[in-house]
Amino acid sequence: MDERIELPEQDEADLHRLYAEPDGNDKEAVFHPILEIWREVLLPAKGELEQAITPQWANRIVSAYKEMHFADMEDYRLSYFNKLVQLADMLDQEIATDPDCLTYTDPGDDAVENAHHYKNLLLNWQQAVLQWELDWNTQKPDAAVELAAISEVHKMFFGPQGITAFLDNIGFEFTDDDQQTMLETLEDFKARDDE
Repeated sequence: MDERIELPEQDEADLHRLYAEPDGNDKEAVFHPILEIWREVLLPAKGELEQAITPQWANRIVSAYKEMHFADMEDYRLSYFNKLVQLADMLDQEIATDPDCLTYTDPGDDAVENAHHYKNLLLNWQQAVLQWELDWNTQKPDAAVELAAISEVHKMFFGPQGITAFLDNIGFEFTDDDQQTMLETLEDFKARDDE
Protein backbone atom coordinates (compact mmCIF):
# COMPACT_ATOMS: atom_id res chain seq x y z
CA MET A 1 0.00 0.00 0.00
CA ASP A 2 1.49 3.33 -1.10
CA GLU A 3 0.75 6.05 1.42
CA ARG A 4 1.80 9.58 0.66
CA ILE A 5 2.62 11.74 3.63
CA GLU A 6 0.91 15.07 3.35
CA LEU A 7 3.11 17.90 4.51
CA PRO A 8 1.80 21.27 5.60
CA GLU A 9 2.13 23.94 2.95
CA GLN A 10 4.97 25.71 4.79
CA ASP A 11 6.99 22.47 5.06
CA GLU A 12 6.52 21.82 1.34
CA ALA A 13 7.75 25.34 0.61
CA ASP A 14 10.77 24.89 2.91
CA LEU A 15 11.73 21.59 1.24
CA HIS A 16 11.34 23.15 -2.21
CA ARG A 17 13.59 26.04 -1.17
CA LEU A 18 16.25 23.67 0.19
CA TYR A 19 16.45 21.80 -3.10
CA ALA A 20 16.26 24.81 -5.39
CA GLU A 21 19.19 26.51 -7.06
CA PRO A 22 19.69 30.20 -6.24
CA ASP A 23 17.91 31.06 -9.51
CA GLY A 24 14.84 29.06 -8.39
CA ASN A 25 15.41 25.92 -10.50
CA ASP A 26 15.00 22.57 -8.76
CA LYS A 27 18.08 20.51 -8.16
CA GLU A 28 18.82 17.08 -6.81
CA ALA A 29 20.40 16.79 -3.38
CA VAL A 30 24.17 16.53 -3.67
CA PHE A 31 25.78 13.61 -1.89
CA HIS A 32 28.95 14.15 0.11
CA PRO A 33 31.09 11.26 1.40
CA ILE A 34 30.86 10.68 5.15
CA LEU A 35 34.58 11.48 5.42
CA GLU A 36 33.83 14.98 4.16
CA ILE A 37 30.85 15.37 6.49
CA TRP A 38 32.98 14.31 9.45
CA ARG A 39 35.66 16.81 8.44
CA GLU A 40 33.11 19.62 8.34
CA VAL A 41 31.61 18.61 11.70
CA LEU A 42 35.05 18.56 13.36
CA LEU A 43 36.49 21.61 11.59
CA PRO A 44 35.38 24.16 14.22
CA ALA A 45 37.05 22.28 17.12
CA LYS A 46 40.32 24.26 17.01
CA GLY A 47 38.48 27.57 17.06
CA GLU A 48 36.37 26.51 20.03
CA LEU A 49 39.47 26.33 22.25
CA GLU A 50 39.21 30.11 22.66
CA GLN A 51 35.43 30.59 22.73
CA ALA A 52 33.47 31.61 25.80
CA ILE A 53 31.72 28.91 27.77
CA THR A 54 27.97 29.37 27.64
CA PRO A 55 25.87 29.00 30.79
CA GLN A 56 23.77 26.33 29.06
CA TRP A 57 26.78 24.20 28.18
CA ALA A 58 28.32 24.60 31.64
CA ASN A 59 25.02 23.70 33.31
CA ARG A 60 24.60 20.59 31.14
CA ILE A 61 28.11 19.30 31.86
CA VAL A 62 28.06 20.08 35.59
CA SER A 63 24.62 18.49 35.90
CA ALA A 64 25.72 15.36 34.03
CA TYR A 65 28.95 14.72 35.97
CA LYS A 66 28.66 14.69 39.74
CA GLU A 67 32.24 15.72 40.51
CA MET A 68 32.34 18.56 37.97
CA HIS A 69 31.97 22.18 39.15
CA PHE A 70 31.54 25.39 37.20
CA ALA A 71 35.11 26.37 38.07
CA ASP A 72 36.26 23.24 36.17
CA MET A 73 34.73 24.31 32.88
CA GLU A 74 37.81 26.11 31.53
CA ASP A 75 39.92 22.97 32.01
CA TYR A 76 37.09 20.83 30.68
CA ARG A 77 36.79 22.93 27.51
CA LEU A 78 40.53 22.60 26.81
CA SER A 79 40.52 18.85 27.41
CA TYR A 80 37.35 18.25 25.40
CA PHE A 81 38.36 20.29 22.36
CA ASN A 82 41.95 19.06 22.39
CA LYS A 83 40.59 15.53 22.21
CA LEU A 84 38.33 16.51 19.29
CA VAL A 85 41.30 18.12 17.53
CA GLN A 86 43.33 14.91 18.03
CA LEU A 87 40.58 12.81 16.42
CA ALA A 88 40.07 15.39 13.66
CA ASP A 89 43.81 15.22 12.89
CA MET A 90 43.49 11.43 12.53
CA LEU A 91 40.67 12.01 10.06
CA ASP A 92 42.74 14.51 8.07
CA GLN A 93 45.65 12.06 7.96
CA GLU A 94 43.37 9.30 6.69
CA ILE A 95 41.89 11.57 4.00
CA ALA A 96 45.41 12.60 2.92
CA THR A 97 46.25 8.96 2.08
CA ASP A 98 43.74 8.87 -0.78
CA PRO A 99 43.13 11.80 -3.14
CA ASP A 100 39.97 10.14 -4.48
CA CYS A 101 38.22 9.47 -1.17
CA LEU A 102 36.17 12.68 -1.27
CA THR A 103 35.13 12.33 -4.91
CA TYR A 104 32.37 9.71 -4.58
CA THR A 105 28.92 11.07 -5.40
CA ASP A 106 26.89 7.98 -4.53
CA PRO A 107 26.30 6.47 -1.07
CA GLY A 108 26.97 2.94 -2.34
CA ASP A 109 30.30 3.96 -3.86
CA ASP A 110 31.24 5.77 -0.66
CA ALA A 111 30.41 2.68 1.43
CA VAL A 112 32.45 0.34 -0.79
CA GLU A 113 35.36 2.49 -1.97
CA ASN A 114 35.96 4.18 1.38
CA ALA A 115 35.22 1.14 3.57
CA HIS A 116 38.90 0.69 4.49
CA HIS A 117 39.12 4.36 5.51
CA TYR A 118 36.07 4.04 7.74
CA LYS A 119 37.42 0.85 9.34
CA ASN A 120 40.83 2.48 9.90
CA LEU A 121 39.25 5.51 11.51
CA LEU A 122 36.91 3.49 13.72
CA LEU A 123 39.90 1.54 15.00
CA ASN A 124 42.20 4.56 15.37
CA TRP A 125 39.53 6.58 17.16
CA GLN A 126 38.74 3.67 19.48
CA GLN A 127 42.46 3.28 20.26
CA ALA A 128 42.72 6.98 21.08
CA VAL A 129 39.77 6.76 23.47
CA LEU A 130 41.20 3.60 25.02
CA GLN A 131 44.55 5.36 25.54
CA TRP A 132 42.82 8.27 27.28
CA GLU A 133 41.04 5.78 29.53
CA LEU A 134 44.29 3.95 30.29
CA ASP A 135 46.00 7.25 31.11
CA TRP A 136 43.15 8.40 33.35
CA ASN A 137 44.12 8.47 37.01
CA THR A 138 41.68 8.85 39.87
CA GLN A 139 44.42 10.40 42.02
CA LYS A 140 44.98 13.38 39.75
CA PRO A 141 43.24 16.66 40.60
CA ASP A 142 41.76 16.81 37.08
CA ALA A 143 40.28 13.27 37.19
CA ALA A 144 36.66 14.49 37.04
CA VAL A 145 37.43 16.90 34.20
CA GLU A 146 39.23 14.23 32.17
CA LEU A 147 36.51 11.63 32.72
CA ALA A 148 33.82 14.08 31.63
CA ALA A 149 35.81 15.05 28.52
CA ILE A 150 36.47 11.42 27.57
CA SER A 151 32.82 10.52 28.10
CA GLU A 152 31.49 13.43 26.06
CA VAL A 153 33.92 12.83 23.17
CA HIS A 154 33.04 9.12 23.19
CA LYS A 155 29.34 9.98 23.08
CA MET A 156 29.89 12.46 20.23
CA PHE A 157 31.67 9.85 18.15
CA PHE A 158 30.21 6.50 19.13
CA GLY A 159 26.87 7.21 20.81
CA PRO A 160 23.55 6.43 19.11
CA GLN A 161 23.42 10.02 17.81
CA GLY A 162 27.19 10.23 17.32
CA ILE A 163 29.00 11.00 14.09
CA THR A 164 29.84 7.35 13.37
CA ALA A 165 26.09 6.72 13.11
CA PHE A 166 26.26 8.62 9.78
CA LEU A 167 27.74 5.44 8.33
CA ASP A 168 24.30 3.82 8.54
CA ASN A 169 23.10 6.33 5.93
CA ILE A 170 25.36 4.84 3.25
CA GLY A 171 24.86 1.18 4.08
CA PHE A 172 28.39 0.77 5.42
CA GLU A 173 28.95 -2.82 6.51
CA PHE A 174 30.91 -3.56 9.64
CA THR A 175 30.79 -7.33 9.77
CA ASP A 176 31.15 -9.68 12.73
CA ASP A 177 34.67 -10.44 11.48
CA ASP A 178 35.46 -6.70 11.43
CA GLN A 179 34.12 -6.41 14.98
CA GLN A 180 36.20 -9.37 16.14
CA THR A 181 39.34 -7.97 14.51
CA MET A 182 38.77 -4.62 16.19
CA LEU A 183 38.23 -6.22 19.60
CA GLU A 184 41.38 -8.31 19.28
CA THR A 185 43.41 -5.28 18.14
CA LEU A 186 42.14 -3.21 21.07
CA GLU A 187 42.89 -6.04 23.50
CA ASP A 188 46.45 -6.28 22.11
CA PHE A 189 46.77 -2.50 22.37
CA LYS A 190 45.65 -2.62 26.01
CA ALA A 191 47.98 -5.53 26.82
CA ARG A 192 50.97 -3.64 25.36
CA ASP A 193 50.09 -0.68 27.58
CA ASP A 194 49.99 -2.93 30.66
CA GLU A 195 53.54 -4.17 30.05
